[in-house]
Amino acid sequence: MSDALRRQRPHGLNDLFFEQAAIKTALENRLLETFARWGYGRIILPTFGFYESLSAGASPQLQRQMYRFFDREGNVLALRTDMTVPTARLVATRLYDQPLPLRFCYAGSVFRHEQPQAGQRHEFTQAGVELIGAATPEADAEVVALAVAALQALGISEFQINLGQVAYLRAALEDIGLQNGGQYELEQAIGRKNDVEVAATLEAMGVTGEAARLIQALPHLYGGDEVLPRARALAVNPAARAAVAYLEEVYALLRAQGVAEHLILDLGETRSMAYYTGIAFRGYVRGLGLHVCSGGRYDDLIGRFGPSLPAVGFALGIERAMLATTLQADVAPDLLLSCASPSAGYGLAARGRALGLRVEMDVLQRDGEALLQYGQARGARRIAACGPEGRCTLHQQGAARELSLAELEEEMMQWSR
Repeated sequence: MSDALRRQRPHGLNDLFFEQAAIKTALENRLLETFARWGYGRIILPTFGFYESLSAGASPQLQRQMYRFFDREGNVLALRTDMTVPTARLVATRLYDQPLPLRFCYAGSVFRHEQPQAGQRHEFTQAGVELIGAATPEADAEVVALAVAALQALGISEFQINLGQVAYLRAALEDIGLQNGGQYELEQAIGRKNDVEVAATLEAMGVTGEAARLIQALPHLYGGDEVLPRARALAVNPAARAAVAYLEEVYALLRAQGVAEHLILDLGETRSMAYYTGIAFRGYVRGLGLHVCSGGRYDDLIGRFGPSLPAVGFALGIERAMLATTLQADVAPDLLLSCASPSAGYGLAARGRALGLRVEMDVLQRDGEALLQYGQARGARRIAACGPEGRCTLHQQGAARELSLAELEEEMMQWSR
């Protein structure tokens, strides 16, 4: 490897530092705190695992995007592409006998080899929740409402949740015998809301009759609760009618929770993870053309690893949220301290930190103008230089004044973050 290449990072990765790193950390903390208030406990999952395990239920496209490699025994391993699959493995193999439902939350890196775009690189961060062991409209409504609360916790006010029902499309296809690859192609065409593409895909697959009429209508089943009777009228079988009735219950529960203003019913919202079996949703923010969060019900995934359990969840992309939030991060020290007496300086710094202040010690023994220039470059709110006799010069808001170490400590107790 050349020296020039060694100094670079691989394409599709990103370095975050200073304010950007602080903003990302703050967003993750806000989300985890929000999830905890709703009763979700954190889990920490391995970054990689066996390819066969991590690709369970993945679409053909997602399988192609996985980073794969071999271990020393020749096993095929892969980096995780999302957090839901490893959560399903954990539950099925170790937690299936725990009291239900289980509520988990997480925040961590996932990896996909796809074209880098705004707010998403080959490595990006997902924070989300999984509610496991409840196959009820109440569970689905809780997860969607929590997605709304998560976006609000990030300071995002103008957003929309597109709520669909994968089971409605699956019901329309249940008598056709469409293979997984074909269903994936059809879901993508519906999701793009291109009538010509949908019609051409149906013709190529030989789908006709009532099923074709229902599928061609999906991109237009978009709006408020007036969508539901239209979808019910198009239902081709009892399973399709049951899917509409279930979605109606979920929507009513969300309306009762006061979050319906953020919802749009979208039966064309089918571009989801291949393992979804029921509701599916995506969250969009005004001014950002990409979805910020997505989720849905996946009742068959956990059973691939052990005992079957119903589940629903969602994940939010932190990097995309960073493009949508107005949150600012403060990384400047409250006090930059230079002290000729190390013991006195360390004691003062420790007491300030105990008060919750950000205290930075100057370790290059600067004083005078050099200390002021460094403090200004760091954005320090206050700069203090203390001599060996215990007298200090405090610079604050362009003014300087003399005080003792004891006086500086007493004044420091009045500062608040």
